[in-house]
Amino acid sequence: MMIGSMMRDFQEQIFQSAAKEKQRIWLFFLVVYITIFMVLVWGSVVIVSNTPAMPLVYAIGVWSGRAALMMLALVLVPGILGRFGIQIKVTRVITFYRRQLGITTFLLAFTHGMLVRNVARFAYGWYPLNLAPAYELFGSLALSILFLLFVTSNDASVKRLGLWWKRIHRLAYVIVWLILFHTIFQRVSAWSVTIGTVAILEVVSLLWGSGLGRGRRVGT
Repeated sequence: MMIGSMMRDFQEQIFQSAAKEKQRIWLFFLVVYITIFMVLVWGSVVIVSNTPAMPLVYAIGVWSGRAALMMLALVLVPGILGRFGIQIKVTRVITFYRRQLGITTFLLAFTHGMLVRNVARFAYGWYPLNLAPAYELFGSLALSILFLLFVTSNDASVKRLGLWWKRIHRLAYVIVWLILFHTIFQRVSAWSVTIGTVAILEVVSLLWGSGLGRGRRVGT
């Protein structure tokens, strides 16, 4: 009882702080965007110049992809829990800043793709994308769809696209599976297990939210 009450109070404090500090949090995200962009530019120059810092840039590119994977999982958690009827107030903070988190996800994923493969492909004439291994194709397709979500993550797009905006952003359900294939076609790892778990829970929660899960439970 006491621990539960403390957790609720803690979540309430987080939610209230997030609601009150909107301007500062938006500024924080802006700094994050600029930082990612600067890292991308610096890393691209390093790759094109073929300097000794290339291994560091490659490592940054790899970790950018992992960060994007975790960010996408974080963005999807509130929807999954909500469809299961699980109410955790702290997840409302994620929902409140879902747009900013989504933009961060794309920028990290784009940085991953450029620093790990694409800058070198353009600079050194590496194999064309159509000859790339399967995991690269899945990653490139996921990034392409993420770009579509990225460019429509604004109020003008919401107003102009109407119902189509929701339909477009439901492609996040497809992206999570593409990223699963992107990771698992390289090797089974903690990252593929993580995104695979999210992908499965997403499908199960969608079925549950549609009433199929509840219907079966009532029928039994």
